[in-house]
Amino acid sequence: MTWTEVEVTPGYTMIDGKDDAGEALGLLGDPLRSWFADAFPAGPTPAQRLAWPAIASGENVLLISPTGTGKTLAGFLAIVDRLLREHQADTLSRRLRCVYISPLRSLGYDVEKNLAIPLDGVGRLLGLEKCPIRVGVRTGDTSAYERRRLRDSPPHILITTPESLSLLLSQSGWRDHWAGVSHVVVDEVHALAATKRGADLAISLERLAEATGADPARVGLSATCRPPDPVARFLVGPSRTCRVVEAPRPAGSQALEIAVESLLRPGEGPHRGLTYRRLLRRIRKAVSANRTTVVFANSRPMTEKIAHDLRNAPPGRGETGRAFDGETEVAVHHSALDAARRREVEERLKAGRLRAVVTSTSLELGVDVGTADLTVQVGLPGGVARCVQRIGRSGHHVGGRSRGLILAATAAEVAAGAVTARAARAGAIEPLKPIASPLDVVCQQLIGMACAGETSVDAAYELLRKAGPTADLGRDDFLACLEFLAGELSSPSGASEPEPGATPRWTAPRIWKRNGWFGVRSRRVQRWFWSNVGTINAEESATVIAEATPIGTVEGAYAERLSAGDRFVLDGRTLEFRRLEGLVVHARLVGGEPGALPVWHSDRQSLSTELAADLATFRAEASRRSTCDGPSALREWLAEALELDARAAEVVAELIEAQDRWSETPGVDTLLVEESPTLLEPGWTYAFHAPLNRSAAEALGRAVAARLGRRFGRDAAFQAADLGWTIRLPDDVRIGEADLAEIATLDDLADDVLEGVDRGELAARRFRHVAATALMVLRNPEPGKRVRVGGMNWVYSRLYPLVKAACPNHPLLRETRREILHEVLDVPAAARWLETRPTLRLRRLAAASPFATAWIAPGGDESLRYDSPADALRRLHARMTAAAGGGS
Repeated sequence: MTWTEVEVTPGYTMIDGKDDAGEALGLLGDPLRSWFADAFPAGPTPAQRLAWPAIASGENVLLISPTGTGKTLAGFLAIVDRLLREHQADTLSRRLRCVYISPLRSLGYDVEKNLAIPLDGVGRLLGLEKCPIRVGVRTGDTSAYERRRLRDSPPHILITTPESLSLLLSQSGWRDHWAGVSHVVVDEVHALAATKRGADLAISLERLAEATGADPARVGLSATCRPPDPVARFLVGPSRTCRVVEAPRPAGSQALEIAVESLLRPGEGPHRGLTYRRLLRRIRKAVSANRTTVVFANSRPMTEKIAHDLRNAPPGRGETGRAFDGETEVAVHHSALDAARRREVEERLKAGRLRAVVTSTSLELGVDVGTADLTVQVGLPGGVARCVQRIGRSGHHVGGRSRGLILAATAAEVAAGAVTARAARAGAIEPLKPIASPLDVVCQQLIGMACAGETSVDAAYELLRKAGPTADLGRDDFLACLEFLAGELSSPSGASEPEPGATPRWTAPRIWKRNGWFGVRSRRVQRWFWSNVGTINAEESATVIAEATPIGTVEGAYAERLSAGDRFVLDGRTLEFRRLEGLVVHARLVGGEPGALPVWHSDRQSLSTELAADLATFRAEASRRSTCDGPSALREWLAEALELDARAAEVVAELIEAQDRWSETPGVDTLLVEESPTLLEPGWTYAFHAPLNRSAAEALGRAVAARLGRRFGRDAAFQAADLGWTIRLPDDVRIGEADLAEIATLDDLADDVLEGVDRGELAARRFRHVAATALMVLRNPEPGKRVRVGGMNWVYSRLYPLVKAACPNHPLLRETRREILHEVLDVPAAARWLETRPTLRLRRLAAASPFATAWIAPGGDESLRYDSPADALRRLHARMTAAAGGGS
């Protein structure tokens, strides 16, 4: 086997694969080699041939290979082979040797099943009842009995999640088990590298390396990883080397097949009821024409609605066939369903016993979905990487073809879906943006270290600096985190709400700190850490039980609002609420009757930076072709360039032409500002069109709102979207041509963004998440206690102002600002665009333009306060006086 090594960055080396199948297979010992040759007569895939030698030699490896190319066996077989050789030499001890980390529990259970196949096969070849290599799973779903069993008798291969790994590292009962670990496998590493959850994992990997007394080899697996350098740095840190293996597709592999269809017909405006009926009809047709279909909706409520209606709604007029049998043919899968129910769905899906499964995000990473031959995406996936991952759930086997169908409900969705599909076919995966030193994660990990035992301050700092995401952590920031946790700042280290509406009560410090050492303050703090570990922020949940069987969870605040007899949908089934006992909802199944959809709060999904720019470029080019070449040429170009059928091309063309008639289509070098009267109330609505995704548009929009607030001294209503934002102003305030240059300047951009943030609720809302991650407040209270109605709202409504007043430079406030500027918002992207000096154009319209309506229509605005109390009171008095005079 020969490798050509290509330098990526210092420390990270890429393999340009030239490989030999026989030589790679020869690396495996006899029982495993015999099993593989029998199971896969075609031989190992390129990913396996290239990865096995590097992993067997103990190198750190980042394997990048398309979905369905055998990455699981590529990552594991060299490790399994090593354990089998030890068994044959009678040196295999009963100790933990490999830790596998998955971002999804469903993926971890899937890997357990996939590993069982070669292990059982090798056991039979060895003439044993059971393979000598044991595998165990430890996640949040693991029972108390199984947790004790794993602790008392650890497996050779432990499958876990980032949160469970952090928890185990803090428990003394696991301390001695880490010494034998030689390999760590991180699956779907790209899904973690740019997140706080990934930063938490990276620090845990350093703690694991320290606990082993050696330095286990790290293996990262990814299908969508661009560029590899930051992901390799995330995986191994700044001081280790990593071999990047980028494997080609196996010979005979087929390209992604993606179609985009419009649920609207030419000449129709958006109509939610009409397009939903068509959506259901189209999904039913797709499910009927395929063996197994995976349907991705972008939210859990939409997932529940589609599954419920597929099971129960009769075929519409003109449809052939029947409603599907809900219990045997259509299933639901998302994280709010009971773990046992999810496992059952995964088993049935893998065995090919389901016609359709409807999911939100829980099946999009790496899960083997067996016989799935089509993926349906309802609406937009948001990014190219996510699109490729989701469509890759179909044809998920070597030589299979992944087929996807994107169903778009509006003309704007058709255009964005077509641009997304084009980028996915071309493999234009978005580059990952590494996260830098999140201080709330640092705080949580410091508590975890303290729970494991007394820790040196200097040693903790050096350990944190070994992890990629915290390699540049400043000493001052690190010490500020310790001071916060030890209660040494003017704002205490913890808080709770004694009763609804009451002033928050300060609670005890989380750690003690003296003489260069620190440790956990009490066993109570240990319990807090174990029940609140992780960075996933979710509202308090109530368990739903029907006929003595757990169904899933709903948010506690939603459960509080239910009354006896209310009906709601969970697991695609209608339940009738009977009573609430603590955090347990007792309900009964009532068949396929209509029911309300539970509310689950989550961050709004938006386009990636690259897709937003591509979409803006597409709109400008479509407008140019329409103007220069005419309507027919535009439609021909849409059909050819974006692979749209005639109906979808006509729907998009109509939107472009309508915008050009009413206003203009902005170029990528133009900030178009459209003024129109605000509907149903006096005032003006300004739609700002820019080639930015929601994060960057919101950053620039908040800066513009801050500048307008200073200019006019009036409150405004703000809403951001992909490709622009809206600002509503009172009727006595209007933006003029002279104002444009001042409000679209690059000067003091970050300061003005923060001012725009402070005038609204965003900073307070994000502080709630930061405080929960740092364990200043507890998402999951102690047994017997609970968060009251309203959940954690007191944190941003009452605790945030108190901390801000008491300690303006608090590390969690600094983290909140960093998170807003670089994660929630994208100030650097907004700044880069402003540096191009875009042309500023103002148009005064009689009503909102088609683009404003399609992409950035106002709704759910956030109020930004700039009125002084005296001025606001004066204007209120004037309005009331005028109203009284007008009525006399």
